Amino acid sequence: MLAAHRLFVPPAAPWARHLLAGALVAVAAGAQAEPYRLTYTGTFNTTESLNLASASSRTFFSASTPFTMTAFFDDSTPNLLPPAFPFLGFHAYTPSSATIQIAGTTYNIETAATNPTAGVTVSIFDRTQIFNSGRYGIGLIANVLNDGAGIVGDFAGASPEFSVNALTPVTFTDYFGVGHGSGPCTSGAPPACPHLDTPWVLRDASNVAWNLTLGNYEEDYPVAHTPGATVGPLNTAVIAAVPEPATVGLMLAGLAGIGTMVRGRRRSG
Repeated sequence: MLAAHRLFVPPAAPWARHLLAGALVAVAAGAQAEPYRLTYTGTFNTTESLNLASASSRTFFSASTPFTMTAFFDDSTPNLLPPAFPFLGFHAYTPSSATIQIAGTTYNIETAATNPTAGVTVSIFDRTQIFNSGRYGIGLIANVLNDGAGIVGDFAGASPEFSVNALTPVTFTDYFGVGHGSGPCTSGAPPACPHLDTPWVLRDASNVAWNLTLGNYEEDYPVAHTPGATVGPLNTAVIAAVPEPATVGLMLAGLAGIGTMVRGRRRSG
């Protein structure tokens, strides 16, 4: 429909093309990219489920099921946690987008920006935090102030080492274990408390809503380090510095502008 109503624009003069190209390059170079991408791999167990939001009952995973979570975030956005005990060494950011791939299907995960109760944050722990002192943590947590539904991997190392106050691209190393939680405590304090089941809300390519309901358990690797924890498969986590698609589009537009300028110079030559 838009193509049928496209306006005719006369060819630009060479000086106009030069200005356009320069402006596009300046916009692309000056754009504030979302600088980080978290990629986390793990598995669900048979206490967890993925169902249409409209379903009247849950169907649980029948076997250990791999997943890959990806979230774009920017550490210049506000940390959703107060800079005080017990949250020192622990930051939580609202991602600009988050997805999860399960059994070959990719779903968008609702974030804290649009769903404060069940939307996820990117949650990062350095060695100074009290929850697993001396180790690093990384994952996605909803309703972070109330310890909502989430998945957080526990790593003994990071390359390079970092603090949450000076985040850099990092590969988490020496995987120690993972904690899954279904939602906030209804009484008492975590981890020994009854939990609400507050599913993450996922949307498929057709924007149909699904509920991913997590379990309440800890898995260790490669041996059981924690009383009551089972031994689970390896999880991995990497934070990479990459621009988001919007910034890439601006950069490509800038390059296209340069191409227009070069072609114009060749014609005028």
